[in-house]
Amino acid sequence: MKLTECYSQLEGDYVGVLGRLMKESLVSKFLIMFLKDTQYNEFRDALKDENWETAFRNIHTLKGTALNLGLTKLAEAASTLTELLRGGSPSGDLEAPVELLSLEYKHTIETIEEYSANPEM
Repeated sequence: MKLTECYSQLEGDYVGVLGRLMKESLVSKFLIMFLKDTQYNEFRDALKDENWETAFRNIHTLKGTALNLGLTKLAEAASTLTELLRGGSPSGDLEAPVELLSLEYKHTIETIEEYSANPEM
């Protein structure tokens, strides 16, 4: 899979991330490194424990990472949860936004895994 195809499947901002990182090889490297990121799982654990401060910190970090990598849809889903958790406790129902985040995260990981199995520039 080509890197541009990967970003197309993710509806990501390939042009933006390439502008920030300047080389396709760096975009590819950091995109593949995202597979090892733990913020999503730590966010889910914090939610289960109702540790709102940790959940906020994890989802905020995930949002930033997604934005930096041009993973627009994942960043948007994380942004919604960031705002719901800002201030120390949920300011609204988390069920639907968490489900959307989970679906988007799964799609993102599966697409990056497909790309990383046979990366092309």
